Amino acid sequence: MTENDPLQGLLREWKSPEPAPELDARMTAAYREAVHQDAVRRSPVLRRFWRARVSVPAPVFAVGVVVVVAVFLWVRVASPHPPALPATSDVVTHLDATGFQALPNGEARVISVKELRK
Repeated sequence: MTENDPLQGLLREWKSPEPAPELDARMTAAYREAVHQDAVRRSPVLRRFWRARVSVPAPVFAVGVVVVVAVFLWVRVASPHPPALPATSDVVTHLDATGFQALPNGEARVISVKELRK
């Protein structure tokens, strides 16, 4: 464009009209409706369920944690311990391997406790 363009002077003098006062409210409502409809259409029920938020005050949360820990400890202490094996059991729980020598042919031989006591 050239410096003597008469359109430049007219553009500098022109003032744009002010938008209607309810324009902001209509635009905000239309945006929220579009976003809400899009979110409902796109997210299935399970996704909305997992994204749900529940507000819990900190003291209530702390009491809940203490109760859960107390129940866990109570159940752990109250659970019965496995019964002790009787002294005459046929189960060997330890083995003395001093002087162990492998058999020359590699075969294994199982000896019961009753045979050892004879």
